[in-house]
Amino acid sequence: MSAIIRITNGTVYTGRMRLERGEVVVSGSHIVDVLPESEKHPPLPGEEVIDATGHVVAPGFIDVHVHGGGGGDTSERDPEAVSRMSMAHARFGTTSMLPTVYPAPWPEMIGAIDAIEEAMKEWPQGARILGINMEGPFLNPSKCGALKPECLMMPTEDALTRLVAASDNTIRMITIAPELPGAVGVIKACRERNIRTAVGHSNASYEEMILGINAGINHVTHVFNAMRRTHHRDPGVMGTILINDEITTELICDFYHVHPAMVVLLIKVKPNDKITLVTDALTITGLDGTTFEADGRQVKVIDGLARLADGTIAGSILTMNKAVKNMVSTGLVPLEDALKMATLVPAKVLGIQHNKGTLLPSSDADIVVMDEDFNVKLTMVEGRIVHRATGF
Repeated sequence: MSAIIRITNGTVYTGRMRLERGEVVVSGSHIVDVLPESEKHPPLPGEEVIDATGHVVAPGFIDVHVHGGGGGDTSERDPEAVSRMSMAHARFGTTSMLPTVYPAPWPEMIGAIDAIEEAMKEWPQGARILGINMEGPFLNPSKCGALKPECLMMPTEDALTRLVAASDNTIRMITIAPELPGAVGVIKACRERNIRTAVGHSNASYEEMILGINAGINHVTHVFNAMRRTHHRDPGVMGTILINDEITTELICDFYHVHPAMVVLLIKVKPNDKITLVTDALTITGLDGTTFEADGRQVKVIDGLARLADGTIAGSILTMNKAVKNMVSTGLVPLEDALKMATLVPAKVLGIQHNKGTLLPSSDADIVVMDEDFNVKLTMVEGRIVHRATGF
């Protein structure tokens, strides 16, 4: 029998309820029990006890949109770079992720896919790599943001088939601008392949968005960013998203990508269980320094915001624990709901909520322990402690 680890005396958020001074019992790669204080008993010989008094114990964070971190980035097309980002984000409570590929010349894009797939097989001592997120290349050049417009292409089912084949069916999500010729057919093809389709980098009208939703779009890439704005006679992408409750939305909650007032608007309009916190993080995340390279271009961090030389916002240096903290700081989202936005909601987006995103018996032992200021003290991935703060 596997050694037992008991994380005890913390405030446990299971994804269904909160337990004061609860206990999470881990054996091997899974949770075997979650106990209220009244049902706890002294540990048996050989069991490891982790005292989480005064700390939050929650499911590990799931980041479905992340490009880099810890000095590694998907654009390097190197499994070691992907491993570095996986290990870096584990320090901030991320236990699962979708490394995200930028649009690039075809051979480079395939190289990035190959690198992620290789890292996924090797699985470093960091966050579990669940698959690949393709941010494009079927995007609208007029809304390219920090992406390279020359690397975008019109959507075709042939191109999708080649991407899926290159990934060995590990693509879990893809961003598409539904207004592009051929997009509706590709969206339908994604649905047939069980690939989550998101709208993003799009200049779609309301009518074009409805066609995309009816074809299978059910997610939004970094809401508000790089997409057509709302006008009272032209709802556009954002207007359509905000009135369709069933569409989940990614939010980069660093208060730079989206103004705090617009975060409040989103909270008031969208159900909390349809908001997914993401980092959209770049290679420098988790490191000191202000100047680095991402997607082959120089990026500079000024006052906490990463920008290209022309001033365009280029991803973030956000971490998932900080995103949760920022959501709670709005005063509109209870901690329990903010945690779900980083755990259970993205698990549902990927259809893995029976294994991840909760602390329940038989769930994967993906666990984060944080202090009252959201500093991560311990991260466990499938029963393995991959990060432990000094003295904890």
